[in-house]
Amino acid sequence: MFALKSIEGLRLPEKTLCLTYDDGPGPDSAEIGHFLHERGVRATFFVVGKFAVEHPEILDRLHADGHLIGNHTYEHPDLPYYVSVNGDVRDQIIRTNTVIQKYNAGKPIYFRATYGKWSPEVAKELNVDIRSSYRHVGPIYWDIAGIDCHYWNLGKSVEETAEAYLADIQQKGRGVVVMHDGTADMDTVAAKSRTLALTRLLIPQLQALGYRFVGLDEIDDPQLTSPAADTFGLKGQNGRFLHYEDADTATLSWSGGSAGADGSQFVLEQRPRGKVALRTAQGRYLRVDPDADETVRLSEKADVYALFDSIPVSASELMLRSHNGNYLAAENQRGGLLRANAPFMRQAWRMAYVPGTGAHIPPVSLARRLQNFKKAALFVKSKVLQS
Repeated sequence: MFALKSIEGLRLPEKTLCLTYDDGPGPDSAEIGHFLHERGVRATFFVVGKFAVEHPEILDRLHADGHLIGNHTYEHPDLPYYVSVNGDVRDQIIRTNTVIQKYNAGKPIYFRATYGKWSPEVAKELNVDIRSSYRHVGPIYWDIAGIDCHYWNLGKSVEETAEAYLADIQQKGRGVVVMHDGTADMDTVAAKSRTLALTRLLIPQLQALGYRFVGLDEIDDPQLTSPAADTFGLKGQNGRFLHYEDADTATLSWSGGSAGADGSQFVLEQRPRGKVALRTAQGRYLRVDPDADETVRLSEKADVYALFDSIPVSASELMLRSHNGNYLAAENQRGGLLRANAPFMRQAWRMAYVPGTGAHIPPVSLARRLQNFKKAALFVKSKVLQS
């Protein structure tokens, strides 16, 4: 989940640096990544989605060289202001994730806010949606600022820029370093960029001085490790939460009182081909073979019958489709057991994602409810006309 404040001051030993690059992928990103790989350095590249979409081959090369691929939004907006004018910040994260998700399968997705600007309002807006928040860690701030792009704009040399970085690093002795392998909103600077040359000059100097480099995923700091362990609850259409008992043949029912109660906490795992697996906080998977028995049960197995298609309905609601195409619902209108008994989407239960952070979707306005009612009426009308 996203933190309400920027993540900074990470616990790093003396003379330990974490190298990060923003605003790419750019023309030199792959070459930067390969040079670092040859020097034994793993970096995090916080990519801008609109560039990543055009150059997935660069991300492939960075990943192959052992680097982390992080999220830096899709179009690089000023997030606190963007939220204030009703900009869709969730979309900025989700669209970028469609490109970088395969590099982060089963791992946290690290995020850096554009310009380092952040606010609790942005965090709360992102945390309500499982697609834009779950297993995300951020925003990752820095200790050594990314002055390179500004120095290129001022016409400074590679040597002058390296000197400035070196002075800041030696003064602080450790920390997260930012450079720019691309320019997201300063096209006039792009042609002047010398960050590849800067990397080639600065990294050997730092290593000669005894500095070592670690990846973000190698830093043992609760600010980085605790968000990835967050659990969530699933609230059903009857207003109750999906609940389980920790028994050998346990079933699940729509009977829980809260997302944080024992027996109502779940963890989601991304799987190949767009599938997801759901497991309990104790590690047992939701599994169902509807051709044999429509009742969903807890199991140690994580086979094909424990894989589901997750279909988002709204910012905080989703539907789950089982192996044979049936959707998950309940045994009756009031609730009861969780079953894969809905052959049509209109019969599926919409499940509300409720994170442990307390983030929530504001109540739907009357105008929106009327609009939704009109859409539902038009759907019914279309079915009548078809028949």
